[in-house]
Amino acid sequence: MAQRFGSLRVYFPNLVFKIIPDARLSKNQAAFRVPLNVNKLDIKDYLTHIYNVNVTDVRTAVFQGKETVNRYTGQKERTSRTKKAIVTTKEEFEYPAEANVDQDFGGLEVKYEQMRRANKLKGWRIRPSQEMAGLRRQLQEKHEQSKK
Repeated sequence: MAQRFGSLRVYFPNLVFKIIPDARLSKNQAAFRVPLNVNKLDIKDYLTHIYNVNVTDVRTAVFQGKETVNRYTGQKERTSRTKKAIVTTKEEFEYPAEANVDQDFGGLEVKYEQMRRANKLKGWRIRPSQEMAGLRRQLQEKHEQSKK
């Protein structure tokens, strides 16, 4: 009998944990910026079940927002509060490699489109710059490699 796929419902959390590199932490600790409504048990559960990390301790701190002055009204305002979680693991923690935005997330296409729109606003007689031509060449080469 063939195995059926798609019969089990999987629920992905809509939480965003932003990793914060901190040189002051030990080798088996990592710092995260987490939503305000998440508690220590949720953080431990999230990391163990989704990323298979053996968490031994979680410490959290809520930081007040920075105080600023509105330049139009002159009133004092605060930015939103943030929550930081320091997680201790059993094994040594390694930070992931930094992503290359141009290759992994379409950064070249975004740069090219921004330059094209800026030229369009200047008028229809504007010729593409050397930088724009170089971006177009890089995009063409990238698309040719992806077709192979």
